[in-house]
Amino acid sequence: MNFEHDGLHDSLTRLAAPPYFYESLRREIAIANRTGADLTVIRLILESDTPIYGATIISFADLITNSFRLEDSKARLGHFEFGVLINGGEELSSQLCERLVARWAIEGTPNTGISYAFAKYIEGEEAISLINRLDDQILIRREF
Repeated sequence: MNFEHDGLHDSLTRLAAPPYFYESLRREIAIANRTGADLTVIRLILESDTPIYGATIISFADLITNSFRLEDSKARLGHFEFGVLINGGEELSSQLCERLVARWAIEGTPNTGISYAFAKYIEGEEAISLINRLDDQILIRREF
């Protein structure tokens, strides 16, 4: 399975590509600094003891697209890793992740779980610091 993008979109899922997602993050951080609005980045990872095929990745990307608001930035950041940038705090992020997990339990591929973590932007923080903090978060794992 190849992981390719044209700089704007992932070729398999049509979600935003990593460079576009990180540019959106920098733009949203600038807006949050001006307005004081809450900003949170969510990290989602598909996990399975069996191989994960393209159809599962596409189904999960579609579920992400349909589970979050149109204005939320959604991206495929790695083979099985996705990111979502939302305007809202940690409570909203937790609710959205739990709703996504519940829908995946019904609509998703059997034996494919979801792990997730989120980090809220701290005023004055740079994008790379926020992403590093997100990477350091303990993943919450949901299996089916």
